[in-house]
Amino acid sequence: MSNTPLPSTRMEQFVALSSVLTGFTTDTLAPSLDPTDPPLKKLYLDAADASSSQTVDALLAAFAKLAGQPSQSIANTLLETASAQPTATAQMARSILKLWYLGSWYPPTSILATDGTVVAMNAYIGGLAWSAMQAHPMGYSELKFGYWNSPPPPLSGVLPPDEANHG
Repeated sequence: MSNTPLPSTRMEQFVALSSVLTGFTTDTLAPSLDPTDPPLKKLYLDAADASSSQTVDALLAAFAKLAGQPSQSIANTLLETASAQPTATAQMARSILKLWYLGSWYPPTSILATDGTVVAMNAYIGGLAWSAMQAHPMGYSELKFGYWNSPPPPLSGVLPPDEANHG
């Protein structure tokens, strides 16, 4: 993020923010040829906006002010990882993070695992948790029969180069 110009559209800003929060590349989150209809990025921004578009706007503004800093530093700041009492924007950032990984919307003030609502079937299938685990959702796989007999594919390509080499 340090040498990348700021995205121009709100959707591009949301994807760039989501990339920093999740640790996955923007190309992974918003591929140029997106196989989902509607695209997950739209479903997710719509879900966040339905909760509070003003808080999303405040989060995007805070993200823009941090441009140029290392991604992990930005994520820690926006998620308020050191705070026992996170602000509304940090709670929104946490909800967006959960949404990308789990495919379910958890209201920003929620602390219960049972409060999540799956936003769409594609959201469950497209959850980043599956890629992070190098697995696939139960009942859904695009891999050939017997794939489990081989090591999982590398994480390169879905994580930024500096992150893919650590895992």
